[in-house]
Amino acid sequence: MPRSPLALLGVALATLPLACSGGAANPDEGGAAASTSSSSEADTTGPAPTTGPADTTGTTGEDEASSTGERPPPECGDLDVCGVACVDLSVDPGNCGKCGVACIIPHAIAGCSAGSCAIGSCEPGWTDCDADVENGCENPEGAVCVPACKQGSAELCNLLDDNCDGQCDEGGVVGCRQPVHRAVSPTQGHFMTLDLAEASSSDFSPEFPNYFYTHVEPLPGLIPFYRCLKGDGRRFYTTSGTCEGAGPVEGVLGQIATEALCGAVPLYRLYGNGEHFYTISDAERDNAVAMYGYLFEGQAGFVWPGP
Repeated sequence: MPRSPLALLGVALATLPLACSGGAANPDEGGAAASTSSSSEADTTGPAPTTGPADTTGTTGEDEASSTGERPPPECGDLDVCGVACVDLSVDPGNCGKCGVACIIPHAIAGCSAGSCAIGSCEPGWTDCDADVENGCENPEGAVCVPACKQGSAELCNLLDDNCDGQCDEGGVVGCRQPVHRAVSPTQGHFMTLDLAEASSSDFSPEFPNYFYTHVEPLPGLIPFYRCLKGDGRRFYTTSGTCEGAGPVEGVLGQIATEALCGAVPLYRLYGNGEHFYTISDAERDNAVAMYGYLFEGQAGFVWPGP
């Protein structure tokens, strides 16, 4: 039976949405097509393209500075680099021996010598007695300077007990003390000299080589011991710079003490038979007075029986 016009119009209206959608009547086919279209437009799910290792050769010091807040070290040449500064580790008290090692010394302006902290100078009102960096300038100015000893320290030529063994300047410290030789002559009497060859010259005969020792250099507590030439050619020894008016100064036999320092012993002075005679022996002194008529004049000073 033929369809009426109204029936045909209903069929046409029923199919109109499918035609307008532009897709197939099968919903699955339409979904697949949509998925393919979206992936081809922008696929961001895969890994980023590989371009090789990061190239940092173009990084500059300014780039580093911007990230650290500091400028890069300058060109220091022969100097050492500490952070952003050029320093000399051998003399810089703020970087002494190593970067960041700052010298702080009590009552002193710190210095640095050969990479070790040192006392540069003392603050006003303070002095240094013992050259010890640890205690710095430990002595108030004007106070008696008596440095403390330390076990194991090297003994120095300073009339002090540096190593706490109860002695001072012992052990033959190089350049500290020198020997004085005693000789005798039938024409000029007794003679003392620093030169052993001189003790054997002319008609002198060495009586006691290395008879006693004197200090080479002056130190507090020491005074020069002068050798004087008298008008008759004989020698006279005294701590007087004018030779007590007996004649001109001929030389100096070193430095002797005014008291018994560091094991020093008295040097006795006698006069008789036209000469001055010197001895460190009590027995010889007494014998010269008792047997040979010498007059004991006292002590010329204090000397050392060994180096």
